[in-house]
Amino acid sequence: MLKSMTAFGRSCVVTSLGRFIVEIQAVNRKHLEINTVLPKEFVRFEVDLRNWIAKSVLRGQVNVKVNIVLEKESPVVVRPNLPLIRQYKEAWDIILEDLSLHPEESAFITLLSNETGIFLNEENIKDEDGYRDSLKLATDNALQQLVSMKLREGHVLQKDITLRISYLREWINKISEKAPGAANRYRQKLIERLKEVLENLSEIDERILKEIAIYAEKIDITEEITRFKSHLDQFDNLMNSESESVGKTLDFLIQELHREINTVASKSSDLEVSRSVIDCKSELERIREQIQNVE
Repeated sequence: MLKSMTAFGRSCVVTSLGRFIVEIQAVNRKHLEINTVLPKEFVRFEVDLRNWIAKSVLRGQVNVKVNIVLEKESPVVVRPNLPLIRQYKEAWDIILEDLSLHPEESAFITLLSNETGIFLNEENIKDEDGYRDSLKLATDNALQQLVSMKLREGHVLQKDITLRISYLREWINKISEKAPGAANRYRQKLIERLKEVLENLSEIDERILKEIAIYAEKIDITEEITRFKSHLDQFDNLMNSESESVGKTLDFLIQELHREINTVASKSSDLEVSRSVIDCKSELERIREQIQNVE
């Protein structure tokens, strides 16, 4: 069963520590790329969060947003940076005295509010395992929704691709019907043309006849058709396999199918074969676009 790389999952878990809200959005990418946004006091859990997600998502860009609303004590203690504040106060007093200004407490407070480092945040997580377990529960629930959506979208993709594969089988079978006699038809056509030029067929140089035979073999497309059909079978097997990530392999098979049908196009001069080749190429391009969103 195919899985789409585009999906969304959200979960809100309420525990004794507070509300843990996790939103996960996934879009298509060649490799796994995880971007996380956590409250700064919970950044310590970023590695855990990435590991949890990597177990369920194998490819794609995953954007994770975590919001935590605490019900009890904060995991951070805010303290004033008194040594720094005293230095600001001493500098402020020097300015007032030097410029003979009247002291205004509100002006000093405004000055402090525009400065960084006035307050210090100290971690105060007493129940670290509790926070981690709550975050994991919310993440697991969001991942469950995400994967469910991936499977639903993947089912739609698989249905569409399966239909297009059936078209490819029809067209390659049409090409296959023309393949057995292509070399002989070319050989016979060329010899007849030579007969028109030469009065006596015996006058045709043996080397020319040999070259005709060699070239006729070169334009034989039987081998390409066999490989094309084999790749289609592998494609079907992969789509119906239990493998969790088949997107890269399917993309490779599409490239191989393109290569085989291009070779058929270069070898054959038959009009009906050329029409079927064009149909195959168009359908392969549509399938390639769909495969870009398969995990």
